[in-house]
Amino acid sequence: MTCEDCGGTGYIDIEKTCETCGGSGKAKSFDMKMMNELTKEQMEMFLKGICGVCGGSGKVKRQIQCKTCNGAGVVKKCPICGGKIFGDYDVCQNCKRKPYALKLRNSCGIEDIRINKIYVGVVQSLTDIGAFVQLNKRLKGLIHRKNFSGYTFKPEEEVVVKVSGISPSGEIDLLPVKMENYTVVEVSKDVEVVKIGELEKKVGKIVEVRGIVTHIKQTGGPIIYTILDGEASVNAAYFDIDKPTEVSVDDVVKIVGIVKKRDAKLQVEILEIEKLLGEEAYEIVKKVREEVEKSCKPEFKGFLIESDVLEKLKDGMMAVAAELKKAIYESRPIIIRHHWDADGTCGGVAIEKALCELAEKVHGDSEAKYYLVKRKVSRAPFYELEDLVKDLDESLEDTERYGDKIPLVVLIDNGSGKEDIPAISQFLAFGADVIVIDHHFPDPEVDSYVLHHINPYKVGGDSRYTSGVLCVEIARMITDTDLKHLAAVSVVGDKAEGEVEKYIELSGISREELEDIVLALEFESFYLRFRAASGIIHEILGFGRKDRQKKLVDILSKCAKEAIEDQLSTAMESVKVQILPNGIALAALDVENYGKKFTFPPPGKLTGEVHDRLKEKYSRLVTIGYGPDFAVIRSDGVQLDIPKIVQELRNEIVAGIDGGGHLVVGSIKFVQAKRKDVLARLAAKIGSLN
Repeated sequence: MTCEDCGGTGYIDIEKTCETCGGSGKAKSFDMKMMNELTKEQMEMFLKGICGVCGGSGKVKRQIQCKTCNGAGVVKKCPICGGKIFGDYDVCQNCKRKPYALKLRNSCGIEDIRINKIYVGVVQSLTDIGAFVQLNKRLKGLIHRKNFSGYTFKPEEEVVVKVSGISPSGEIDLLPVKMENYTVVEVSKDVEVVKIGELEKKVGKIVEVRGIVTHIKQTGGPIIYTILDGEASVNAAYFDIDKPTEVSVDDVVKIVGIVKKRDAKLQVEILEIEKLLGEEAYEIVKKVREEVEKSCKPEFKGFLIESDVLEKLKDGMMAVAAELKKAIYESRPIIIRHHWDADGTCGGVAIEKALCELAEKVHGDSEAKYYLVKRKVSRAPFYELEDLVKDLDESLEDTERYGDKIPLVVLIDNGSGKEDIPAISQFLAFGADVIVIDHHFPDPEVDSYVLHHINPYKVGGDSRYTSGVLCVEIARMITDTDLKHLAAVSVVGDKAEGEVEKYIELSGISREELEDIVLALEFESFYLRFRAASGIIHEILGFGRKDRQKKLVDILSKCAKEAIEDQLSTAMESVKVQILPNGIALAALDVENYGKKFTFPPPGKLTGEVHDRLKEKYSRLVTIGYGPDFAVIRSDGVQLDIPKIVQELRNEIVAGIDGGGHLVVGSIKFVQAKRKDVLARLAAKIGSLN
């Protein structure tokens, strides 16, 4: 508590009559020996007949140490009654008259023990020489057998003892004490309260750290608590696992422990951990929140290219960057779900790399990124229920086992369509937040379910601003890592045109090399199926050894080209092209019967390759690759609106229709029995276009 006598300053001002002038304020005379102690201004005052010591006031002020708090500015609170403790005592004057015994907490060492003080301990063992008594985790004393005096002791029994002596070698001699109706007063070591960011200077010392528990991890040994004080976080290891702490995620705690380095990383070995409540906890929470908000403010360095669309998206992108940074600071897991193609992968990796770098910096632990940032792929161009169930089940399990928070979900290159809503809404029911970064045509209803929705269509742009481009620019607001080549791969992968092609120039990589990287990504991703496989994908994207990247890209792109050419030879012979009355060339490809199953390229990629060859001949072209229960659509020179067509088909035919995608590129799913009706109606709609 703040000392009321000195107001927390630790000293008191007192006023005395000036001895030099006798209180008159006039310079009658002064001792010449004082001349060396006077300043020039004081000498001038004496020459004018004014006492230079008191300045003519006749009074002299000086400061003395406050006797109440001994200069500390604060007084201790009595652990029994809550009153003030004056002087170097354990309890206040009133409680001192009642019987009490001290219980040393684990932070106390031998330097904190006082001879003739009474302590509470636990009998550890009985030997021929006497009873060893554990005073805390670090201290042990001995009651010699000659001092038993009729006492009987049992292992694990709580006893009251008096310290009779401490040898130079640190051996503590104890005497048993009979005491009834006594109060136990817990004693902690008075240590320095240190900010987590300053722990590097305190290695080997016992300090106190205060903050919020953001993560709890049960290992084969200690329990690891992650503590955040707003500016930084640290792992604290609790080894007394047989003594539960009842501390949970989001609790405010005070930790006293030894600062150590484990594998070159800072860690606090917990001696004491205490949950704080009331005003004290509120002040810490308030401070942490203020510091987190300050630390999570993203840095805008300007966009890599000049773009009105990006400028209009700037505020939303900054808000997303702040939310992602906040999740890392608060140890909230982040699930990145992205489409498996080159664009989605580049977007997912850009956000992944930025967040992993931030996690390592904030938590000082390279392992933090593994449980905080989880990048996963979606085979479907939307957040389907199969993916949702896996993510939700894993999150609930982590919450139960480790006390993890429900994650922040980031959907990249998907999430904007109505077909995403069932999965999103289910995750929201468990307290998740969802952010969408997409460039497919958005359904307005999605906005009511997500925290942020970054989409170029919402500000007058279109799908040329790929998800990879958007994610690279957001990642740059989080980290300084050079990721611009990911935007270039994304642009080439989605065949985007216009001002976004400037990213290709900025990358310093030729279009041919970028095309090979795209093919390598798509080929490897196809066989990875549902695995994110960050190691392999990072190598392909150039985050490993450059010489190995080139070899890997050459091998994979060659395999991809050979696989495409192999299937194209059959597909091009089977494709049927019909010129519709409106002049549109409609190409139909039965990918089920004229494409290899479970082999690269998949139906969507094969349809795209066929389309690319046909568009050299037809200026207005729509290519449909169909299977038993799906159709993939590619178009050029035609004003298609695939999401609108899907909605119209759903209203006109009872066939379980869903799907979507970009305006001019997308897919449709339906029940197999209705394939003929759906394809016929789809062809009719294409034939009615202007």
